[in-house]
Amino acid sequence: MDTVETFVEKHKPKLFGYLLRMTGDYEHASDIMQESFTRYLEHYADQAPSAALLYTIARNVLFDRTRSKIRLVELAEHADQNVSHQESELMVKEEYRAFLEAFQKLSEDERNVLSLVVSTQMSYREIGEVVSTSESNVKVRIHRARQKLKEILKGGVQ
Repeated sequence: MDTVETFVEKHKPKLFGYLLRMTGDYEHASDIMQESFTRYLEHYADQAPSAALLYTIARNVLFDRTRSKIRLVELAEHADQNVSHQESELMVKEEYRAFLEAFQKLSEDERNVLSLVVSTQMSYREIGEVVSTSESNVKVRIHRARQKLKEILKGGVQ
């Protein structure tokens, strides 16, 4: 038992310094050092003392903890992203629902020209041919329909 105590006392400051440099955190280094000595003594106490084995165990504990920490951070980020993604989807759905309700408050002619300009690749001239009016009249109708839609979305027009 005397050699184990001597071994621990001899390597404790050096191992702690190593772990402190590796982690940059006093508490984390202290925890890893304690776990390293515990693992070493549980599995290798009956063998000849080996500093190389102790440092290998410490390095492995450090890597295990780092991997666990990375997984926890990734899971937390994924959960945050998932919640954020769900919130974003809900917001988009609510905005879309509000837009559709507002769109239905437009006149049939206003819905028609806005739908044509948004849904098709047609020019104003081609839209004018579809609705039997001039290109300039289509521009005016679209402008007025957009203004009215903005007002409805703001809550100004019913």
